[in-house]
Amino acid sequence: MPLLYPSNMSTLAYSHPSPAMSSTRCARLAVYHEPTEPPTVAEIAGDDPGTLIERLFEAVARWARLPIVAIREIIENLVHADFRDALVSVLANGHVVRVSDSGPGIDDPGQAMQPGFTTAGADERSIIRGVGCGLPLAASVMDAEGGTIEFARNLAGGTVVTLTTPNQTIEDDSENAAMPAEDDRLVMALLLEMGPSLPEHVAAELSWTVGRCGRELVVLESRGLVSRDSDGRRSLTPNGSRLLSTLF
Repeated sequence: MPLLYPSNMSTLAYSHPSPAMSSTRCARLAVYHEPTEPPTVAEIAGDDPGTLIERLFEAVARWARLPIVAIREIIENLVHADFRDALVSVLANGHVVRVSDSGPGIDDPGQAMQPGFTTAGADERSIIRGVGCGLPLAASVMDAEGGTIEFARNLAGGTVVTLTTPNQTIEDDSENAAMPAEDDRLVMALLLEMGPSLPEHVAAELSWTVGRCGRELVVLESRGLVSRDSDGRRSLTPNGSRLLSTLF
């Protein structure tokens, strides 16, 4: 299947790595707009795993109509495969997201779904938080929305994870939001001070990694406390502002 690069590809693509940037990692995003047409494909790059996770998540979230927490957890899981041949496909008008890689694979999906089970080493733990709970959390969120999560072996080695949700609007529960944790409060307070901001700018102000900051923003967004603009900038929602005013 040929790769198409349409005129609006600037909404998807990020800078391509140069040969001198040996640390740069890449992933591909394929968006199927019509079942009978080839997808639009973009290459997304990042100088470090946390930045690549954030950029890839941002690009997928623009097209997918699934719970963003589940999307984030599955994309973060690519760190275990070091993003080898990482491909994220968005199908069925955003109601199906398929993530594949050519990494070591998942020997026992049932065991991998048990809370606390992890194969993460020190490198992975320095990039993503909550190792050992990502896949169970994604499955729980998908189940709550009437969706499914499926695992399969990639033909070239590695894993294929498919998230599917019914063709319905994802409701938020921002009116019943619980009190945010300390990290969440810090992010919300900074957004109030800075205004609409990109995750990397928020991370720099807090001296956090981009991956850590992105994860907190996703949680806040899923609860309706933070919104995301088309350019990836995050802002407090009215509900977020009201909740924050009760905390300080």
